[in-house]
Amino acid sequence: MKKIHDVLFLCQFFYPEYVSSATLPFDTATYLSSHGLKVGVLCGFPKEYTSKQKIKKNEYLNGIKIKRIRYLQCSRKKFIGRILNYFSFTISCLFHINNIRHYKNVIVYSNPPILPLIAVISNKLFHTKIYFVCYDVYPEIAHVTGNLHEGSIISKIMSKINNSIVKNCNKIIALTDEMKDFIINNRKSISSNNIEVIPNWAHEKINKAEINFVLGIDKGDFIISFLGNMGTCQEMDTLLEVAKLLKNEYCIKFLFIGHGNKKESIKNMIIKECLQNVIVMDFLVGEELQNIINISSCFAISLEQGLKGLCAPSKYYSYLQSGKPILAIVQDNSYIANEIKDKKIGIAIRQGDCAQLAKEIINLKNDPEKIAEFSENSRKLYMNSYTKELCNAKYLKLFH
Repeated sequence: MKKIHDVLFLCQFFYPEYVSSATLPFDTATYLSSHGLKVGVLCGFPKEYTSKQKIKKNEYLNGIKIKRIRYLQCSRKKFIGRILNYFSFTISCLFHINNIRHYKNVIVYSNPPILPLIAVISNKLFHTKIYFVCYDVYPEIAHVTGNLHEGSIISKIMSKINNSIVKNCNKIIALTDEMKDFIINNRKSISSNNIEVIPNWAHEKINKAEINFVLGIDKGDFIISFLGNMGTCQEMDTLLEVAKLLKNEYCIKFLFIGHGNKKESIKNMIIKECLQNVIVMDFLVGEELQNIINISSCFAISLEQGLKGLCAPSKYYSYLQSGKPILAIVQDNSYIANEIKDKKIGIAIRQGDCAQLAKEIINLKNDPEKIAEFSENSRKLYMNSYTKELCNAKYLKLFH
């Protein structure tokens, strides 16, 4: 059968959803389409991560043919809910697998972790080439975070799917060099030639609009913002403990904005400890998000211990784009820790080193020259290495 289309994106989330796992594929699909490729998408029907009321099941947008399919969407706050969603969406894709037969290539994402099975089946049935984008390395990331026990049935299923995708894919796209190294060292019959490193990028638009301060924030406050997912992979205890240590530094405020299964415990701790220097808000987009970016003095990211090479926080690139210092709570010698130190864009502290981080925050607050240096270097690093244009040009190169 003659293949009449170039690339199909197979992903759970897509436009108009606003989480990074939706906006990043949308950016890439739009870029490939704008450069002459015939692009399609098979994705889930939006529910949780969109404010748009009327959404079409089938849509043609930016030259992209989008097909949205319905599936069981349980609460993502508990592990069992996420597992049910994974299987439900994957099974729904299986029923629509015939949509892939007209495409030469399929770009499939690692989330949900069993979704690549559909790409493998399409490869067997239709000889479709597979490009596997590894956002998170499964099942190892689930083992480290305690979501799965090694040797469990689900873990074995994930391992078989990952071995199958490695064996059958045309290219694996890793987000970082350390992720590439991990895959090479932990997957059989894979060479460095089969892996391309293409990082993520910021999907927010920069707008230096008039600053509107939020409730509880005063002009002149030093504001540390944590944006995005407060979930399984994010180490939240260190930053919260620092907030406790600095609760009498009345002009230092902490903002936690986003979603995730650790959000409720953060709220409970704030109440328990009477932390008036901490504000928690829901996921923001558009002008509201831009206002937070503008008022923030610096940004915080964190990862749990043991996740080196297994994932890369997408908000890191948004922080770089904003041109603000970064406070990273990560493992020593991880790519983020090394880049922050080498490029002089902020401060990297290992998990649990609360007293040192508190000291670094006070020192940074009182050193405007250091803030200016970190800020300039952050923006420069983003423009030289992580822009949407630079990263998506690497995706385009895969198909030429």
